[in-house]
Amino acid sequence: MPGSPLLPTAPRDIPVLVAGRPFTAVELQAMTSDGVLSRLIGRAYVPAGARATAELRARALSATLTPRVRQRAVAGRMTAAWIFGCAPPPELPVMLVESTRRLARLGTGDRLLVHEASFGNADTFEIAGLRVTSGLRTAVDLALHSEEDIALPVLRRMLAQPALRLTVGMVARGVEALPRQPHKQRARRILTRLDAG
Repeated sequence: MPGSPLLPTAPRDIPVLVAGRPFTAVELQAMTSDGVLSRLIGRAYVPAGARATAELRARALSATLTPRVRQRAVAGRMTAAWIFGCAPPPELPVMLVESTRRLARLGTGDRLLVHEASFGNADTFEIAGLRVTSGLRTAVDLALHSEEDIALPVLRRMLAQPALRLTVGMVARGVEALPRQPHKQRARRILTRLDAG
C-alpha cells in the first residue's frame, strides 16, 4: 500500500519515557503503580490516559530501539499490526532487515526478533520517524508467517480499519504475487476463512 495510512496522530508533546531518560526503571514502575504512567511497549511509558495512536505507538517503540536499529530496520508483522492498533503489544518486537544487509552487524542491544526480508517500493513508509511495513505488506506477512488462530483476529481488525483500505482480495493478490513461499497454502486457507466471514 503506497504512502502512510490516514491514521489519527498524537500530539508530539506527549512524552515517551524510558529508563534513564530521566527516571530510573524503578521510578517508572512506581509511577505506573500509582496510575501516573502506563507501559505502552517494552520499557516505554506514556502518561496514563494518553490516547494511543499509531504515531504514539511508533514513537514508543522507537524509544526502545538503538539508533542503528531505527536506521536500518523496519517494524513488521505483528509489531506493525500493533502500531496500526489491530494487535496487542508484542512481547518481542519484530523488526525486518533488508536481506542484503548483515544481521550480525545490526547490534540490536535489546530484545527483538529480527528477520531478513525484501521490500518493494510501496512496502514501507514512516510513522514518527520509524519505518513500518504498509498495511498491505503487513497483512500479507501475517497470512504467510503467523499461525492461523493468531493471524485471523488481527487480519479481521485490519480489514475493518477504514484507514488501511484493505480487502481480502487485495491481500490474496499480494500473496499470489510472491514467488515460492513455504506457507503459501496456509495463507490461502486463512484468506478463505476471512472471505467467508
